[in-house]
Amino acid sequence: MTVQEIVDAYYEAWTSGKGDFSDVPLAADFVFRGPVARFESAEGYRAMAAQAGPMVTRFTVRHQFVDGSRVCSIIDWEMSLPVPPMTSAEILEIEDGKIARGELIYDAEPLRTVMAQGG
Repeated sequence: MTVQEIVDAYYEAWTSGKGDFSDVPLAADFVFRGPVARFESAEGYRAMAAQAGPMVTRFTVRHQFVDGSRVCSIIDWEMSLPVPPMTSAEILEIEDGKIARGELIYDAEPLRTVMAQGG
């Protein structure tokens, strides 16, 4: 798979509304950092995505910037939680045909507030 095909598979797992990452090539030691969660394995990330995916009601990749094996995407997304629509930037790094690292950047204060109140 090309870098673009790998990234497309990753975002298709989110846009499908299911969070099913079983067909997404994540490195076993995939590292993800975000404002409300951090994962050190593909297994942990896949479990989170399976739970969070159904709560994502809209997910649109507005723009992508590709620099070799690094891809930065600007994303607009909404959830079925009482939080406003969010815009984020996500950086994915591909190594040996798999996503090795991901970093999601956005203002998570509204989401943290809802999570603290029990969703």
